[in-house]
Amino acid sequence: MDFLRRLAKAMFTKGGGDELHAFPGEPLFSKRAFHALVFVFGASLFLAANWFGLLLINSEGVVAGIGVLGTLRVNAALMAGIAIPSALLMLHYKCLYTYTSEEDSFFAITFSIAFLLGSPCALVGIFG
Repeated sequence: MDFLRRLAKAMFTKGGGDELHAFPGEPLFSKRAFHALVFVFGASLFLAANWFGLLLINSEGVVAGIGVLGTLRVNAALMAGIAIPSALLMLHYKCLYTYTSEEDSFFAITFSIAFLLGSPCALVGIFG
């Protein structure tokens, strides 16, 4: 329950009266959970880069092997593996509404790119 309260506080409070700067507070995740999120983010980024490289080199073979829907489902899963840790790491840095630090800008950009690439694939993969 304490984790949910800290998560809600991180999402709905801006911290201080200054709109342009985010003031540091206590971390949202423990050090162990933070390292796990960074690991999942990095592993998903690595796997997605390998997947897109495989699709660039041999897209006909991949589609023939697992089908179009399977290809879209793998793409959606890899993009979700990037988007979900990115959103959680943005919350961890306590800067959901301001993008003044490098970490927040990086995770906001990776979240938006992964979400925009993965959501159409997920919709087609689920309803296709």
